[in-house]
Amino acid sequence: MKEIQITLPSDRKTLLDELIKEYSVNAISYDFGPSIRYELTVSNYETNIFIEELKARGIGTAYGTILVRPVSLLISSRGSKNTIPSSAGVNRQEILANLGDISGFAYDYLLLSFLASALAALGLLNNDAVVIIASMIVAPLLGPILLTSLGLLTLETRSFITRGVFAEFTGIITVVITAAFIGGFFSYLSSINILPPIDLTTELLNRTRLDLASVSLAILGGFAAGIVVARGLDVSIVGVAIAASLCPPAATIGILSSLGEITLAIQALGLLLLNIFVINLSCTLVFWIFGVKSTGISKRQSDKVRRFIAIWIIIVTVLLLLILILANIIR
Repeated sequence: MKEIQITLPSDRKTLLDELIKEYSVNAISYDFGPSIRYELTVSNYETNIFIEELKARGIGTAYGTILVRPVSLLISSRGSKNTIPSSAGVNRQEILANLGDISGFAYDYLLLSFLASALAALGLLNNDAVVIIASMIVAPLLGPILLTSLGLLTLETRSFITRGVFAEFTGIITVVITAAFIGGFFSYLSSINILPPIDLTTELLNRTRLDLASVSLAILGGFAAGIVVARGLDVSIVGVAIAASLCPPAATIGILSSLGEITLAIQALGLLLLNIFVINLSCTLVFWIFGVKSTGISKRQSDKVRRFIAIWIIIVTVLLLLILILANIIR
C-alpha cells in the first residue's frame, strides 16, 4: 500500500475533486489558503494509472507536486474501496526513483565497477568461482540496463537512452581495462618467476563459449530483472543475475587481451555484446507487458515503440547469427 500526497493551488482543486469522485477515492484535504493538500492511500499497483491521470491534468507537470511513499500498515475505520484500475506494474516515475541518479562518471559507480572487475579478474585467473560470484554482487551494472530499457519503451526523452548506454559503456570499459591491467601485472610477475606460469583456467574459457546456457542466463536474468523492477521490488535481488552475464565476460576480454589471446578475447566480446542486447530486450518486453508506460501515449507513439521493439529483436537475432558464424570460423 502507498500514500499519495498531492499539493496544488486552491484554484485548481476542482480538477482533482472530479478525479477523486470519479474513482470513489477516500481522500483527506488540508486547506492552506493559496494551496491545498490531499492525502490518500491506494494499493501498490493502482499508482500507475492514478499518477498518469494526475499528470494528464497538469498536476506535477504544469503545477503542483505529487509525493508517493510506502505505507507499512494502515488501520482505518473508513472504507478503502475505490475504482482505480490496477496495473501489473508500478509507475515508471517510481522505477526511476528506485534507480536513483545514474551517471557514467559518478564516483560510486566507477569505484564499484573497478572493485567488481578486480574481484572478477582474480577469480578468473585463480579459477575461483566464489570470488567471481563476489564480483557479481559488487557490480553496479543493473541500473544502466534498466534505464536504457525504459528509454526504449517510453520514447519520452532520449536522455534515458543516452544516460543508460553511456553508463553501460563506462562501466564495462572500466571492467575491461582494470582486468587487462591485472592480467598484464600477473603475466609480468610470471615472466620474472615470482608467480607460476599463467594457465587459461576453466572459468576463463567458459566465458569465451557462446552456448545455450550462456544465452539462457542472459534471457532469464533480463526477464527476472524486468519483473522485479516493474513490480516495484528491491532491484538488488536480481542484480547478481545481470552481473553474471556482463562482469565476468568483460573481465575475460581484458585478461585474454593482456595475455595475447586475441582470438579468445574476440569470442568473449561476442558473448558480452549478445548478452547486453538480450538483457535490454528482455527488460523492455517485460516493461511493456507490465504496463510500465504512459497511459496517455498516442497511437503514433505506441506504434513507434512497437517498431523499436521489433527492430531490437531483429538486431539481436542477426547479432546471434553473426556471432555463431564467427565462432565457427574462429574455431
